Amino acid sequence: MERRKLYNVALVFLLVVTFLAIALQFFLLERTLILQPDNTDRVSVIADESVGGDSVAKLTTEDDSWLLECNIIASDYNWPFCELSISFFDLQQEGANKGVDLSYFSSVHIKARYLNKQHESIRFQLRNFSSKYSRVDSQSTWKYVGIEYWPGSTEAKKIPMRSLQVATWWIIEQKLAVEHTVPEVDNVMMLELATGNNVKPGKYVIELEYIKFVGKYFSNNQVLFFLIVLWAGSAVCFLLFNLKWSRQQLGKTKKKAEELRQLNQLLNVKTKELKDKAERDPLTGALNRAGIKKVFTKELEVLSVIFIDIDHFKSINDKYGHGVGDEILKNFSETISKNCRYTDFLARWGGEEFLLVCPNTSLTDAYDLAKALCQIIREKSWAKGIKLTSSFGVAQRGDESAWEFIERADKALYAAKARGRDQVVVSGYREGKITGR
Repeated sequence: MERRKLYNVALVFLLVVTFLAIALQFFLLERTLILQPDNTDRVSVIADESVGGDSVAKLTTEDDSWLLECNIIASDYNWPFCELSISFFDLQQEGANKGVDLSYFSSVHIKARYLNKQHESIRFQLRNFSSKYSRVDSQSTWKYVGIEYWPGSTEAKKIPMRSLQVATWWIIEQKLAVEHTVPEVDNVMMLELATGNNVKPGKYVIELEYIKFVGKYFSNNQVLFFLIVLWAGSAVCFLLFNLKWSRQQLGKTKKKAEELRQLNQLLNVKTKELKDKAERDPLTGALNRAGIKKVFTKELEVLSVIFIDIDHFKSINDKYGHGVGDEILKNFSETISKNCRYTDFLARWGGEEFLLVCPNTSLTDAYDLAKALCQIIREKSWAKGIKLTSSFGVAQRGDESAWEFIERADKALYAAKARGRDQVVVSGYREGKITGR
């Protein structure tokens, strides 16, 4: 009865915490950032006259609102505009590439409207700085993330942050890599509110009362993760408590059974360790001959092998010592493994010779892989600045034994060495001859 009572109390506690977390997330714990005349510095205004146009802009403050007075004048500049700008950085301070992180906010509320026009759009954009593609001394490299919208009524316009997009013309102008074309607002240097695209010549007055960013201190995913961890952790605690209670009831018999289970698990681990030691080369971690043997017992319609030998490896041992030679062998094995398919099998055949077994691989594909590996080894930086090359022999299995198959690849390898090393030679089964490609 005592145990059941404890369970009931714990369940009630979990339900109360869950309800409170959900209620706080949806009704409280909201963070805001409000930009308005009485709390915002570094506000400026520009027009297209700064880029060769003739338009003129003026900024005043009236009744706790900004008034952007804009005289759009036609000129040779094709994209006239007036713009209110709020800076979040100071070029005179150290670390001038630090702006404000707005990624925590889910929406922005803009209370702005045209006082003398209707059906005109407004451009809202954030200028984000990233050390990957931006420069402090060139604002044109700061990413344009924004949206163009129509104010409509006098109410504030709510814009989801996920609706903001990177300006296509800016991506093209900066020749930005694809991975950097996504919207970013984690280091915003500047906020801009401007007249819309294709604005016609004339006088415009935009009244801006405030810009408010709204978000949660914690995302819905974070709250969900917390609740999952809370319930899962509680379940684990209940299970552990129940297990402890059960063990006490079962007594010595249960204890002996657990000891036998643990011993059996330990034996399984030891058996696996012994198997790995028997089938793997202790220096490189690659399979040995015993480990690779099982691959040839599988029924595969297409099977190719690549014999690989490090050129002039003895001279490396003689000049730098066996310690460096061992390091080269381990690094060589890692390089081959990282640059082939996960379905391929690498074995250390002996000394500096390796055998790469490629199931379901044609002779042409195996040749292409060998050529790629040959180039990778040639261009890689090795220990002590050593320049390393390798020779390759490639063969595809025909109607022959595994030994005959491997022997043909071995002969192709030695043909590659005889022809000057650092190259790939292919063994043709049907023609019974060895050819270089």
